[in-house]
Amino acid sequence: MLFEMTMILLGVAVGGFGLAAYWDLKTTEFPDWLPYAMIVMALATRGTFSWLTGEYSYTIGSALTGALFLGFGLALYWLRQWGDGDAWLLGVMGFLFPDSGSFATTVLLPFPAALLFNFFLIAFFYLLAYSLFLGFRSRDVSAGFLKELRNSARSIIILVGGFTAATLSLIAFVSWHLMIPATGLLYLLLFPPALLSVLVFMRYGRFVESSLFKRKVPAEKLREGDVLAEDRWRGLTSREIARLRKKGGDVWIKEGVRFAPVFVITVIVTLLFGNLLTLFM
Repeated sequence: MLFEMTMILLGVAVGGFGLAAYWDLKTTEFPDWLPYAMIVMALATRGTFSWLTGEYSYTIGSALTGALFLGFGLALYWLRQWGDGDAWLLGVMGFLFPDSGSFATTVLLPFPAALLFNFFLIAFFYLLAYSLFLGFRSRDVSAGFLKELRNSARSIIILVGGFTAATLSLIAFVSWHLMIPATGLLYLLLFPPALLSVLVFMRYGRFVESSLFKRKVPAEKLREGDVLAEDRWRGLTSREIARLRKKGGDVWIKEGVRFAPVFVITVIVTLLFGNLLTLFM
C-alpha cells in the first residue's frame, strides 16, 4: 500500500512540477489552477489510503506540513522575495511529501526538513548560475545591486533573524525533551545561512532582470501574467489588464525569475540521493 501511494504522489510531483517548469521557462508563468490541482490530488490520494489502511496520519501529516510550507512560501511572497505561484508550489511539496513514504532516502533530518534543505541548496546554485549569466551582460549590475541590497537589508535581516531564532529554539526543544546533546544538532544551523544565500541571490537575480529586462509596453499590448514593474511578483489578471487598457498610455513591466524548475529538480534529487546535508559532513 505504502509503495503504491508513494508512486502516485511521485507521479503527481514530477508531472505537475514538470509542467510548471515547462510553462515557466516558455512563457514566464504557469496557470494558477496547477498548484491547486496538485494539492487536491495529494490530499485525495493520502485521504484514500488513510481510509483503506486506517492510518489517518497520512492525511493529517500532509495537511500540517503543507500548511507550514505554504505559510513559509507566502511569507516570502509578502516580503517581495518571489512570486505567489512559487509560494504555492512550495506548499505543494509539503502536501505531497510530509514523509518519505517507501523511499528511505534521508538521514539526520525528518523528510520534510531534508526536502526544505535540499530546496534551499539547489535554489542557491540555480539562482547563482541564473543571475551570474544575466549579470555578465551588464557592467553596471554590481554597483547597482549593492545599493538595492542595502534598501532591502531590513526585511532580509528580520526574516533570517526570525528563522535563526526558530532554529535555535528547535535545537533547545529537541535537546531538552529528547535528551539529545545540542552539539549533535548543530548541523541545523546550516539552514539560516542557506536561507540568507537564497534570499540574496534571489534579490540579485531580480535586480538583474529589472535592470536588463524591464521594459515599457503600450497598455493595449499587455497580456495575462505580465508583472508591473512596481508590483509584487504577481501576474496581471484580465480584469486588471482591461482597466489599464482603458487608461491607455504605456506601462512598465518586468519579467520574473524562472524559478519553477527548482521544484522538480529538488524532488528528483531528494528521492534519488536523499539529504544533501550529508555532502557537508
